[in-house]
Amino acid sequence: MIITKIEKQKNNEKRYSIFIDNEFAFGIGEVDLLYYKLKENEILDEEKYNYILNKLLLKKAKDTALKYLGYKMRSKKQVITKLEQNDFSPNVINKVINILEKYNYINDEDFAKAFIKDKLNLKGYGVFKISYDLKILGIEEEIFKKYLYNDKFINEEQKAKDLLLKKLKGKNIQDLDYKEKQKIYAYLARRGFSYDSINKAFNYLLEDFNYE
Repeated sequence: MIITKIEKQKNNEKRYSIFIDNEFAFGIGEVDLLYYKLKENEILDEEKYNYILNKLLLKKAKDTALKYLGYKMRSKKQVITKLEQNDFSPNVINKVINILEKYNYINDEDFAKAFIKDKLNLKGYGVFKISYDLKILGIEEEIFKKYLYNDKFINEEQKAKDLLLKKLKGKNIQDLDYKEKQKIYAYLARRGFSYDSINKAFNYLLEDFNYE
């Protein structure tokens, strides 16, 4: 293996990207670069390469991931992205992810359940919005749909009613003109509530006030 290029990273001048045989191999700090005497156009023997990859970089990647997870729960995709941003190689990232999953530091199903409860109860988001956000975070649909579309786990209709009452600010729904109702309707839609849940929330309040 030949070190074909050593390049200072743009986002961190104290870290370097190491290229072996013209392909990115790993990122390394300035101190470690000097300690291991890595230089361009020199051979990197397999023993040293494996040590750097499996000991030094694996530990640093694991520490980076655990620190990132220390703030709050993360999806698998979020952790992978964080490690990629720190220029860890795919090989190192895969090993770290396997370790984290083995000891349940990352669990996309637990993440999805917590995320759904938080966004529905605290943020007031609807099913559509939550579904979109979970997909962006890399959660597979087969994981979250059994909770997101389960009436025993969440009640979107009730949440739509609660949010509608909050937006009314004590007003009676019959006192609103058409434009005001449309504005609230659009607000609930932007929050990701289904049209069916919104309609049921409006109808519930109308019936409650005995208005046809």
